[in-house]
Amino acid sequence: MELSATVKLAQQLVKIESITPNDNGCQNLIADILSKLGFKITFIKHQGVTNLLAMHGEASPFLLFLGHTDVVPTGDENTWQYPPFSGEIVDYEGRAYLYGRGSSDMKGGDAAMVTAMCDFVKANPNHPGTIGLLLTSNEEGDAVGGTPYVAEYLKEKNLIPDYCLIAECSCDETFGDSIKNGRRGDLNATIKIKGIQGHAAMEQHAKNAVFEASRFIEKMLLNPIDHGTKYFPQTSFQVSNIHAGTGADNVIPGLCTLRCNFRWNDLQTPEKIEQHVRAIADSLKLDYEAEFRAEGAPFLTEEGKLIDVLSSAISEVTGKKPTLGTSGGTSDGRFIRPLGPQTVEFGPVANFIHKVDERVAVDELDRLHQIFVKTLEQLF
Repeated sequence: MELSATVKLAQQLVKIESITPNDNGCQNLIADILSKLGFKITFIKHQGVTNLLAMHGEASPFLLFLGHTDVVPTGDENTWQYPPFSGEIVDYEGRAYLYGRGSSDMKGGDAAMVTAMCDFVKANPNHPGTIGLLLTSNEEGDAVGGTPYVAEYLKEKNLIPDYCLIAECSCDETFGDSIKNGRRGDLNATIKIKGIQGHAAMEQHAKNAVFEASRFIEKMLLNPIDHGTKYFPQTSFQVSNIHAGTGADNVIPGLCTLRCNFRWNDLQTPEKIEQHVRAIADSLKLDYEAEFRAEGAPFLTEEGKLIDVLSSAISEVTGKKPTLGTSGGTSDGRFIRPLGPQTVEFGPVANFIHKVDERVAVDELDRLHQIFVKTLEQLF
């Protein structure tokens, strides 16, 4: 099959093994493409992280496309049908997919943003306002040296966007069904629940820390922190890791360590969540220690020109009227939204991100390109 410029670029990017925080040349490839069209290229490097800022034009309105070139590790490559950095075009149930780690999250989206910018600038070399692209190599990791660092750079240089459009996977079931106009915050906690270690046959002289932890988990699930808002689902509580015991079968564990994750909405703060957790633990009279680490706040764009224009472009290309939502993971939009710009995400269906055999439908990348071109035409 004849591949579009968007799919060819996405394929090139997928073939580059850019496991976070190593960009490994993805941004150089994109910078070479954009510089030939007159984009001003700036590399911003900090603490081993590479960030690319490419800009065309000047003054307002200023639309910043936002993305990342890093990917999560593949896991055991023997579990993949094809090598995870092969960039194969494969057929699944009669539909062509670009295959490989990062194809869906988010090198396909990166490619659609880049080719849309290129097509728009070729057709409108003297366009009003500014079109920009910010890519980081540390979105999948801890973000240190990445987008939050560049956000400070943008503030210092007075380069504040009016709009921020992120090509992260946003659609829920079918392409075009959802724009993410915000995302929940992210909070991690380590909770160490203590019991009394003892012999498994002498339970009367011990207290099983796993049983104590199970009481805590049950009560957390029965007492949600909130019930959601107009745009956000309820704040979630998940146990991501649990560890207990000495390794022996006949020892009752005296300590159970829980790693917990909270995705929180705009009703909450990290302090409120910590208070809720401690209140639950105290009500059960647990002997425990808890540490909390906030990873990012929620962000929301309720309305504005960007949502209107993007929705119109999506409807024109797909025939669907997208809904607004905030479900799913967080994104680097949480670092740009506090600067003031209307910030939304729109990209392919999210059902294959971070999975073995990650892939993205080729036709979705091509329609995403079309939607971004139409969005640029209407904004500028």
